[in-house]
Amino acid sequence: MSNWFLVALIAPLLWSIVNHIDKYMLSKYLKDRGVGALLIFSALASAVILPFILFFYFDQLFNLRILDLLTLVLVGFLSVLAFYFYLRGMDEEEASIVIPLFQLIPVFGYFMGYFILGESLNTAQIFSSLLVISGIIILAIEIDVDNKVTIKGRVLALVMASSFFFALHDTLFKKVALTESFVTAVFWQYVSLTIVGLLILALIKKYREDFFSMFRQMGGKLLSFNIMSELLYIVGNLANNFATLLAPVAVVLVVSSYQPLFVFIIGIVLTIFLPHVAMEKISTKHLFHKSFSILIIIIGSYFLYYSSHY
Repeated sequence: MSNWFLVALIAPLLWSIVNHIDKYMLSKYLKDRGVGALLIFSALASAVILPFILFFYFDQLFNLRILDLLTLVLVGFLSVLAFYFYLRGMDEEEASIVIPLFQLIPVFGYFMGYFILGESLNTAQIFSSLLVISGIIILAIEIDVDNKVTIKGRVLALVMASSFFFALHDTLFKKVALTESFVTAVFWQYVSLTIVGLLILALIKKYREDFFSMFRQMGGKLLSFNIMSELLYIVGNLANNFATLLAPVAVVLVVSSYQPLFVFIIGIVLTIFLPHVAMEKISTKHLFHKSFSILIIIIGSYFLYYSSHY
């Protein structure tokens, strides 16, 4: 096993831990108030990086077209929308069900790239997308104790909405970053995120009350969890970026698609050894159902990335 593979594996592993931290906070500490509070916290946290960008890249930040500026404002808003639906999904369902569904992001992304950026879409990509969607539909099936089969329609709708907004966010960000500098695009996206966070704080009374109540009751603990989560996420991104220097980007992206598998495995381990932290359904039929669905999603993701670069 080569070094690049081990480095590339760090990213989905750390991101999977972040997913379980989010789920833990929502289910254990922020019951019935976590979505709005975490949404505001995440949006406002983006303001931390703005002074650093201003200090080092001030000369590059204000020489951009009005249309690009408006697009980046929209990108920031889309990011908040996507994160909102992600939190709603995590609040309602197990992490091992929710996270694999986010392989819809590249599926949406390829079709948006086709229509917005004029990127090509070949037969293999369409087939791979259908394979991913098939695995997602199978995973969205609920099997109860009486073996009655239903579709997790609400969770599927929430994750589809989040995936759509994440994909549109990435596509529009790329469109602007191709004409403006990457740093400029990041700066104005984060400015937009901060503004949206302040607007939510000011205009939505319930979210505002939940946000301040959260800090009064568990300020230190919440801060610790969020700092840990952000650090793990950043280290994961750095590992992913470094891996792209050691191996083809497409291959690294395939390894990143293992995130649902790591979320699944971590969920099983936590359920067995730390049930107060996480409780996943791990009966034989549920394990088979999840394993089979995730395998199809990973295979579809592999072909999707592979067909896009070779």
